[in-house]
Amino acid sequence: MNRLAAVSLAVLAGLSYTGTAYAQSSEEGEWYVGPRIGPMGTDSDRLALENGQLVKFKGGFDTAFYGLEAGFKFTPEWGTRVYLDYIRGDVEVGGSSTGHVYGADLVYSFSESAYGTIGLNETDLGEFSDTFLRVGAGYREQLNRNWDIFAEGAVQQSEGDLTEFMLMTGLRYYFGRSAAPAPAPAPVSPQPQQAGPADSDGDGVVDAEDLCPNTQPTFKVDNTGCVVYADETITHELMINFAFDSAAIPAEAQGEVRETADFLNEYPAVKILIEGHTDSVGTVEYNQGLSERRAKSVGDSLINDYGIEQDRVDTVGYSENRPLVPNDTKENRAKNRRIEAKMSITKEKPVTKGN
Repeated sequence: MNRLAAVSLAVLAGLSYTGTAYAQSSEEGEWYVGPRIGPMGTDSDRLALENGQLVKFKGGFDTAFYGLEAGFKFTPEWGTRVYLDYIRGDVEVGGSSTGHVYGADLVYSFSESAYGTIGLNETDLGEFSDTFLRVGAGYREQLNRNWDIFAEGAVQQSEGDLTEFMLMTGLRYYFGRSAAPAPAPAPVSPQPQQAGPADSDGDGVVDAEDLCPNTQPTFKVDNTGCVVYADETITHELMINFAFDSAAIPAEAQGEVRETADFLNEYPAVKILIEGHTDSVGTVEYNQGLSERRAKSVGDSLINDYGIEQDRVDTVGYSENRPLVPNDTKENRAKNRRIEAKMSITKEKPVTKGN
């Protein structure tokens, strides 16, 4: 057994014992498993053995991999995982070499979404085997109670001075989340013992039939004692008025742009369409360009000032063709010199009693 395998087994043995002990004494323990896929950039010095000859890899992100990972989160911050990836890379002489990677990581969560990893792996590619120390960082987003989607980047360094990079994305399925207890209720005074079947958490489902003990008293439960979830639509609207013949964002509107950027950062799956408008003063052709510049100025601020990805921001101009109010007074024309945007996202939330 090589050094990586020995160290990996030792790390996993210790973590598995810690994770098992914690799972027996805490409700934080969670097992997960899922697929992963991505590109890998091999070191320009990496060699492969093809038809009895040494050849080099093409370099850059010339290698692709896919595989499975399994992990255990034994505290809100700390966890461990193991993985097995199959890899295939292009070599300079044409054709490709295949192999696999197996390894183990420690995982530390900085927040509910951001995390970092460090671990060891054995990379077998082109009939050569190398031991690597790998360090990475990732971002995960919960799709529903059981499924997460994640994106991750990592760099690995071998004992032979090979430095390689990889990007990956994948899914994770968490076992038992649907039956996991809700946050524990506040301590209550001891109740007099009553006759009849026990209902320890007071949710209306007796303990013998309650699959989710210790549910929070304010949450509605189903006939198995588990929290009922419902879709909630969250909406954010943006409207900014502009000075006459101007596409500059007014200083007093900067806070609204910042709030819109915060909404987009909180919900990375949401895109925004910014619609620009003018009053009726001037030609339709001139107003078309002005409406487009107004929409673009807000879009550029979201991208350049707040780091929103460019492919999430679209803009369009409607000239004077979609007035908010009739252009018959000075005040109304000021209201029509504007941009508008509306975004919404639907997510699950627990249903409270009485709703």
